[in-house]
Amino acid sequence: RGKSGYCDIAGWIGAVIAVIDHHKCFPPVCDGIFFSIVKRLHVIKKGGNVSADENKIGLSGCCGRTIKGVGGGVCQVSTTLFRTVFHSGFPIVERYSHAYRVSYYEQTASGGIDPRLAGLDATVYFPLVDFKFKNDSPYWILMETYVNVSARTLTWKFYSTSDGRVVNWDTTGPTDIVPAPAPLFEENPDLAKNEMKQVDWASNGADVAVTRTVTQNGIVLFQDNITTHYEPWQAICQYGPDSKKPEKLAEENNLCRNPSG
Repeated sequence: RGKSGYCDIAGWIGAVIAVIDHHKCFPPVCDGIFFSIVKRLHVIKKGGNVSADENKIGLSGCCGRTIKGVGGGVCQVSTTLFRTVFHSGFPIVERYSHAYRVSYYEQTASGGIDPRLAGLDATVYFPLVDFKFKNDSPYWILMETYVNVSARTLTWKFYSTSDGRVVNWDTTGPTDIVPAPAPLFEENPDLAKNEMKQVDWASNGADVAVTRTVTQNGIVLFQDNITTHYEPWQAICQYGPDSKKPEKLAEENNLCRNPSG
């Protein structure tokens, strides 16, 4: 905090290339904002219009499936902001997790998976589900966002005068693991014989509890517990008419694999 800013958290853009458009058009509405003292920021209010007319179509989890929807993919923006807020030590007013574990939210900069990052996501869904936090410091915050399309990263930075707060946190990691259901196979008339594509990916259910303690000059300002429940999620593969047995086809193409426990 101060000269170089105190938080620089990278979020990873998912596989659907359309999501990049969200990262290019959504973060700039928060870029260069001076965030005043004792003020709450609402992601939805700052995000502006999210509609089909704005071409903001991405992936969202609904009714046990991952589907294309208006505003899908904006969660990758809100998750990056959430982690910046979390590690900066500001109070979190409102936060909702995703229905299921999303692998790239647990991805490290080197490309590996770190289960300790589970439970550190924040979903938004217009106009009902929001992410909000409060600047309870005696100083203003300058927010800046950076999108690197070639590296497929989003960086969110806060700049402010340090008030001496320090953040310590811990996590249980994923517990009470519930295995993902067996894959679902569907016929798709748009696919050729023995052609298969995967349209949803399996994820084990789990519970995660994250604790955070924010101190200032050795005195505890506040503590919070962030709990998350992830539902087990089913892989879905589609195949063309008159194809061989779909389970065999999936095995040959290494598709619709369930994660290990």
